[in-house]
Amino acid sequence: MQISRFGSISTAIALASASVAAPAMAEPASLPVAPQEAQDIGVCAAPTSWARTDKILTCTCPANFAISTSLWGTDIYTADSYICSTALHASVLDRSGGRVTIQMLPGQNSYQGTKRNGVSTRSYGKYTASYRYVTPFAMDNGEADASVTARKSGSKKSFGKDAATAILNGLGLAGLGGAGQGSEQKSGQDIGQCTSATKWRGIGEILNCACPANFSVKGPIWGTDVYTDDSYICKAALHAGRIGRSGGQVSIRMIAGQSSYAGTRRNGVTSLAYRSYAGSYRFN
Repeated sequence: MQISRFGSISTAIALASASVAAPAMAEPASLPVAPQEAQDIGVCAAPTSWARTDKILTCTCPANFAISTSLWGTDIYTADSYICSTALHASVLDRSGGRVTIQMLPGQNSYQGTKRNGVSTRSYGKYTASYRYVTPFAMDNGEADASVTARKSGSKKSFGKDAATAILNGLGLAGLGGAGQGSEQKSGQDIGQCTSATKWRGIGEILNCACPANFSVKGPIWGTDVYTDDSYICKAALHAGRIGRSGGQVSIRMIAGQSSYAGTRRNGVTSLAYRSYAGSYRFN
């Protein structure tokens, strides 16, 4: 992005100085889930080549990447903003790098500059194209793309017993007691081998799936008894005490997103705490 976009050097300086300071270790909002699989574009740069599209793109940021000063926006960035630097600004990854996923968006009427995680972005007026960070659409055996891991690891606040109790009291279990719970075990959609439940986000859907023996426990999960719908089902089932490492059949019910998720360690599995998220499931 050239200084000529601003009209003059003095205007550029004024806009840069108008950036609004934010907490040094800001946490990202819950990332929306990409509506389709991402196109791998290799090493990250500014995604100007995909301006005026709705492409989902994934790319890799090297370790200790250079932090650009050509950055405009907060959470939604101009299409000529360098991806790795905005990912650090958005708390999607740290200086160790990794994979990130973005969604191209239409241009915005204005972009606000802020300072986060040691990265400053600038304010700007109307621009032709934008992008935001998203959760990858597809997961392999419950192990999320690195951008999912990055957005949820290393900066999450822990929740105490009172917070966990509050979650369990607000699970939306009305109408599921007695005979209703018994019928859940005998009905539902068979989805084959368990992965995550993001594709079935909503309320009320019952899903049955199989966990293989010695399934992977490397991918992160979030929650206790109620899990974010991008948590690998088999690992969550082990955490919840529903199966052992020998695998087996499990059944889940899709429920509403929660305002917070408590992280705990159970059965040799650690789940992470997380704040508000758009979709959840619990085991029948």
